[in-house]
Amino acid sequence: MQALHVADVMNPHVISISDEATLSDAIDQLRQNKISALVVVDHSGHMVGVISQTDLLRALQQSRQSGNVLEQPVSEYMTRDVVSVAPHKSLAYAMQTLSDHHIHRLVVVETHDGGRFVTDRMMPVGILSQTDIVRALIGNVAETENSTSGASA
Repeated sequence: MQALHVADVMNPHVISISDEATLSDAIDQLRQNKISALVVVDHSGHMVGVISQTDLLRALQQSRQSGNVLEQPVSEYMTRDVVSVAPHKSLAYAMQTLSDHHIHRLVVVETHDGGRFVTDRMMPVGILSQTDIVRALIGNVAETENSTSGASA
């Protein structure tokens, strides 16, 4: 079985939202794209967080005290400490990271030098979900079985 890397399996289509967008905008994008989280980016396209269904539920629970929460900016409720992975990392590393952090997806990022901190320059280049990994592993096992059975024929 060939060793897989994050870049081999990730979905390169990153659906993002501005940190200045409203929670209402985020809900609309989640519905339209049938996904459970959005990568939050600043005006330069650098990742600054993730807004997930869990974050939105927390915001709606708090809205009982604070009025119309849906018009608040995404940046007020997003998760800032995003667990991410580089495209060159092994799939085994990514799987361990998901397990260690009890999460369902990783934002795949490439870092660009120039920021004060590495996280200042993280450009989202993909998403790697548990579903992506399972599909890849099933495909890899099937490919190995086909090549093994073909060799003995």
